[in-house]
Parts: sequence; structure tokens; C-alpha cells
Amino acid sequence: MAGNTDNIHGWNPLYRDRDPYPLPGNNFDSFLFNYGRPGNFNYRLVEGTNVLDHQGHIVPQNILNIVLDPLMIAMSEACNNAGDVVNFINNQIPPRPWLQQVLNYVNALQALPIAAPEAAFFDWGTPVILNDAANAETRVGGFFSIMTWNPVNICRAPVDAQRGNYPGNAVDVQVFTYLDANNLADPACLIAIQNVINNPNNAAVIEAFLSACSATLAAQLIAGAGFYAFPWQVNPLAPGVLIPA
Repeated sequence: MAGNTDNIHGWNPLYRDRDPYPLPGNNFDSFLFNYGRPGNFNYRLVEGTNVLDHQGHIVPQNILNIVLDPLMIAMSEACNNAGDVVNFINNQIPPRPWLQQVLNYVNALQALPIAAPEAAFFDWGTPVILNDAANAETRVGGFFSIMTWNPVNICRAPVDAQRGNYPGNAVDVQVFTYLDANNLADPACLIAIQNVINNPNNAAVIEAFLSACSATLAAQLIAGAGFYAFPWQVNPLAPGVLIPA
């Protein structure tokens, strides 16, 4: 699946752990930073429980990859350097301005003072293998990880097994409903999530969601967003199953 580097946003200093090990002080203290690069996700106790959270997708990877998998392969096959990436994005028909927003974020992370290496996002040294998703992941998967692991699509939720094996490979309607009811997420992202709930296999709808999420990236260089965290409780109708409180 496109974008397997789950700690890619650890290159953004706003998402690095600033509090004493082992638990972060807030939902944005999300990644350790060791030896000059992001480390593991910094798990945190879920409020109201004694269990640890994880990076739970609201719109899951299998749905995102309806759009991202073929696009990742196409970029890999078309590109051998940073200039090729610019041309690939500029030549999209129809246009995909959200790809430029992702590239702007990547470029900002590579610039001083952050200075993330290009190799965190692209591996131009690996030869192209046509129509090979694993090869494409190696070559451009870091770039696509920015989309797959965008914090505005991540909830610090209990793992599925502690939620009655929910949501699995479906949109997390429980988290969406909580965020929507409490005005905790970007309004455009919430609208886009609702549309994906209604049309989970529609590529245009999924792309509109990716566009809404990518539109938040520039602001994420200034202030953290996403990595939603809120109280959970045991479902009174299903002992042992956690639900939003």
C-alpha cells in the first residue's frame, strides 16, 4: 500500500516528543527523534482507560490506496530526480493541486532549519521496475507517506481489538461522529470524510478527501493539527469494548 513510512511526520519538529520518556505530554508529542531522524510513534494512554493508543486512520489505507497506489506507481515510473517530480505534478490531467501542496510541505521539511534529507522522501538510486508497487514504494513512498499518515486523518485511538475489532477496513464512523459533534477537526476535512462514508469506493470522492487533508499541510508547519485525542469509555452494551465517551 502506498506510503508505508508511518513516522514520516516526525520530520516536522511540531510532532516530535518534547516531554520525558515514556509518555508524551500531549497529542502532538508523537515521535521520538534519535540520531538525527524520527523514531517510533510515542504511544500515550487513552484518556479514561488504562490502554495505549496508536495511529488510527479515520479514512483507512485500503480506501486511500484506490487513488494513491496507481498514482505512486505512475510517479515512480515518470521520475528520476526532483525536477521530474515537479514536471509530473505540473502535467497532471486533470490538475491535482493537492500534490503541489504535499510537495511544498516536503520542500519545507528539506529546507533549513529542519534539513530533512531528500532520501527520507525519494530514493532515486533504486532502478525503476514497471508496474511494481513495492518498487514504487521504495522510490517515492516517503512522499506518499505524507498523505497516508497526514495527522488530520489520524486519531490517537485504542487499537481495533479493544474496540470490538472496529473499524477494520472501513471508515471510522465513531471517531468521525465525535469529531463532527465537537467541532474538533477541519470543517472541509469533515465534509470530505462524510462523503467518503457515503461513497467509499469512489475515486473522485477519495481524491477530494486527499485534497482537503493536503490543504492543511502548510498550516501544519506553523501549528500542530490532527492526532486527535479525547476520552473513551467501556460500551455499557458490550463489556470490554471501548467507544468514544
